[in-house]
Amino acid sequence: MATLYHSGTVITMDEDAATGGEAPATPVEAVVTEGDRIVYVGDLVTARQRFGDAGSEVDEVDLAGRVLLPAFIDAHGHFMSYGKAARQVDLRDCTDIDGIVDALAERLVGRPAQDASPVVGLGYDHNNLPGYRHPTRHDLDRVSTTVPVIAVHRSSHMLVVNSVVLELVGITSGTPDPDGGRFGREDDRVTPDGYVEEISAMLVLAEGLAAAGGDGETGPSLLSPGSPGDQREAILTAQREYLSRGITTVQEGAASPEEVDALIAAGEDGDLALDVVAYPIVTTGGLDVLDAHPERIGSYEGRVRLGGCKLILDGSPQARSAWLSEPYEPEEEVASGGGAESEAAADHQHEEPGRCQCGYPALPDDQVGSLIARAVDSGYQVLAHCNGDAASEQFLDAYAHVAESHPGAASLRPVMIHAQTVRADQLDRMPALGMIASFFVGHVWFWGDTHLRNLGPGRGRRISPVRSALDRGVAVTFHQDAPVTDPDMPVSVATAVTRRSSRGTLVGPEQSVDRYEALRAVTSAAAYQYGEEADKGRIRAGLRADLIVVDRDPLTCAHEDLAGLTVLSTVKDGVEVYRQG
Repeated sequence: MATLYHSGTVITMDEDAATGGEAPATPVEAVVTEGDRIVYVGDLVTARQRFGDAGSEVDEVDLAGRVLLPAFIDAHGHFMSYGKAARQVDLRDCTDIDGIVDALAERLVGRPAQDASPVVGLGYDHNNLPGYRHPTRHDLDRVSTTVPVIAVHRSSHMLVVNSVVLELVGITSGTPDPDGGRFGREDDRVTPDGYVEEISAMLVLAEGLAAAGGDGETGPSLLSPGSPGDQREAILTAQREYLSRGITTVQEGAASPEEVDALIAAGEDGDLALDVVAYPIVTTGGLDVLDAHPERIGSYEGRVRLGGCKLILDGSPQARSAWLSEPYEPEEEVASGGGAESEAAADHQHEEPGRCQCGYPALPDDQVGSLIARAVDSGYQVLAHCNGDAASEQFLDAYAHVAESHPGAASLRPVMIHAQTVRADQLDRMPALGMIASFFVGHVWFWGDTHLRNLGPGRGRRISPVRSALDRGVAVTFHQDAPVTDPDMPVSVATAVTRRSSRGTLVGPEQSVDRYEALRAVTSAAAYQYGEEADKGRIRAGLRADLIVVDRDPLTCAHEDLAGLTVLSTVKDGVEVYRQG
C-alpha cells in the first residue's frame, strides 16, 4: 500500500532531487512511499494520477501546512548508555554540592536496609557549582557510609565516589595513577579523595567493582554491562526517546562486547524499530568483536550494523582534561565549601603540583598508530574522540602515516569526533585523508562561557569551528554525545546557526552556518558519514522512507523558535513509529 504526503512544505535536503539529476523548478508538492522506499517526489497532480488509479490503495496524509523532512541521523552518541541513564539520579540541574547530596540521598528513602546496590547520579557539572569544584568522597559520605555512592560528571570523563567504593575497590594511598588518567588526592597529595578522572582510571574502578562481586542487579555494578534484562530495558527506553525526537539511525559509539551482543539479540527478537550502528572500543577488544561478526560489517542484520571501531584519545575541554598544544588559562580561585576536608580537597584538585596544564593523551603515539593500522588493514572505519588540538594532531599524524601504505584509507571515511579545538591548519589536512569532522556543536550552548574562561577569548570563540571546516571542504556532521546531552537535533541546528550560549553570550559568530548547512549536518551529511548516502538522509525516489513531520519550517521560522522545533510524527522504512500524543 502506498502513502501519499501532500499539502505541506517538503524539504528534501537533496540538492539534485528531481528528474534528470537537477533540482526541481517548482517546490515539491507530494511525496509517495511504498513499502520501505520513497517511490515518487514531485507535483500532486502527477502523484494522484500515478498512484491513485482504480484498484490501487493509497493512504493520503494531509500535512495541513506542516513540514516533511528526512529523518534525523545520529552521527555520534551512546545509545545504550542513554537508556541506562534513565534509571539513575539526574544531577544536571544541581547548582551546589548540597543539592547533589540531597538528590542522591533521596534515592535511599524507603529502600530496604539489605539493598546494597549503588546509588548513582549522572550529570553534575562543576562549572555550575560554587568555586567550580567537584564533589569529594567527604561530600558523598554524607549520602551514605554503608552503600556505594557514585556521581558521574556530565562529560562522562570523570566521576566521584564515596569512601565505601574506595574501600570496595581497594584504591588507597599506594594506588598509582594509570596512564591517561588519575585519582584525586587530598591535601597530603597522597590520600584518595574519591575523584576519578578519565577512562583508564574508570577502568581500574570497574575492575575493582567486578572483583568485589557486583552481579549487575544487587551489587556495586555501575561500570559493568548489567544483566541482559537491564540491557534490553535500556535499549527499549532509549529507542522510545530517539524516535520521539525524529532520529531513526542511532549510534552506540563506545560499545562493549556485551552491548554488541545485547543489540544483536534485540534485533533478532524484533525489538528494534530503528537502525543501530555500533562502534566497539579498540582498546577493550573492539577489533576482535568486529572480526567475529563479518556479516554485520557494511550491512544491517536485524537492524544492527557494526560500523567500525572507536578510539578515545583525550578527555573533556569543559573539565580541562582534553589534550591541548597550549595550556589552559589559569583557573579562577576555588571557593571553599563543605568543611575543612572539602576545602583541602578542592585546593589540591585544582592545583596539583606537576599536573600538565595542557591536559594529557589517553594513549601513546605508537599504540594509536598500530591500532589504526590494524583497523585500516581490515577495512574498518575509525572514529577518534579528539577534543583537544593535540589529540587532533595525534589522530591526523597517525592516520596520514597509515594512509601512506594503504591507498584506500581515505575511502574508509575516518571521523574526528567532537573536534572542539581543531585548528585551521589541521582542517586543511583532513580532506586529503577523507576525514569527517563530527562536531559536538551544542558545546557552544551548554559550555560556551566555560570555554571562553578555560581557553581565553581567542581559542574559546573557535570552539566547534564549523564554518572553517565547511570552507575547507571538510564533510561536517553534528551530534549530541547522548547521554552527555539529550539527543536534541534542533538544539544543535539552532546553536550552529546562532552561536549563542545558554547565558546569551555570542561565541564566535564568524563560525556560524546557515540553516540549510546545519540541517544537512544532521541528515544527508550524517548518512554520508555512515556510507549510507545512497539510502538515507534525503527525500528522493529510491531512498529509504525515513521521514519526519515537524511543526514549523526550520528554514524560515524565527531564530528564537528554531531550537523548539517539534517532531509530530516519525516514519521508519515507511511505517509510522512515533506520533505525538
